[in-house]
Amino acid sequence: MAETSHGEGGIAGHLQYWTLKIDESNPFMQIHLDTMLVSIIVAAGLFIFALWLKNRLVEGVPTGAQNFMESVVGFIDQTVKDNFPVHNPLIAPLAFTVFVFIALVNTIDILPAFLLGNVAHLFGVEHFRPVPTNDLNLPAAMAVSVFVLVLYYEFKLKPVHFMKELVMEPFTSLVPIYLKPFVMPINLILKVVEEVAKPLSLSFRLFGNMFAGEVIFLLIAFLLLGGGAVGMAAGFFVGLAWTAFHLFIGLLQAFIFMILTVVYLSIAHQPVEH
Repeated sequence: MAETSHGEGGIAGHLQYWTLKIDESNPFMQIHLDTMLVSIIVAAGLFIFALWLKNRLVEGVPTGAQNFMESVVGFIDQTVKDNFPVHNPLIAPLAFTVFVFIALVNTIDILPAFLLGNVAHLFGVEHFRPVPTNDLNLPAAMAVSVFVLVLYYEFKLKPVHFMKELVMEPFTSLVPIYLKPFVMPINLILKVVEEVAKPLSLSFRLFGNMFAGEVIFLLIAFLLLGGGAVGMAAGFFVGLAWTAFHLFIGLLQAFIFMILTVVYLSIAHQPVEH
């Protein structure tokens, strides 16, 4: 929900990061400390919760947190079984980690729009964006990690076939032998574009949806501030409805990122067809 606090710089002022600039002349040489801090806190919280739950597991009919987590694990495990053709003990834990982490950081966006920023101001931090997935760096880093894992399995499980795909598909088999050397570079370019599209689609889909949701939250917050009693009432109910919808979108984006991760790894594991 949006909180009635202006801050400086309007909406644009709330879309800036808490930044550590390593090189003032190079815009790429900087670290978004808010993204790093919240990501580390969420990851550490997940680890601590896992240790806490591990020591409280009971046999028989589970209740409370164990029942909820078993439902989540069962859902993700079945999703992996439905979309992954072979056995790999890494895939289900990876899918679980991706889904839960993204769902948690996306859920932070339902907090009052200016709450964490105002808390950060008390400690002298000028700008603070609390949702890491609103920063393209985090979705891109996760997508690149998945991409590297896909390439690893491609080279590990079918290196010859993968190298042939790079230069032989789709055109080499369709042209006479004397033209093959000329179409091989075209095949390579198309294959590179196809592979690079995977991390790009993963990262920009997640970032775009969460960034748009944050901007709408800020618009609702400023509606509460400047619309008088009627505007505040309207903004409250609109913000409440958008909060519920955005929570659903955050969970949906976590599921989409997870399922695409599983699908891309599934493609890398598919046996070579002869």
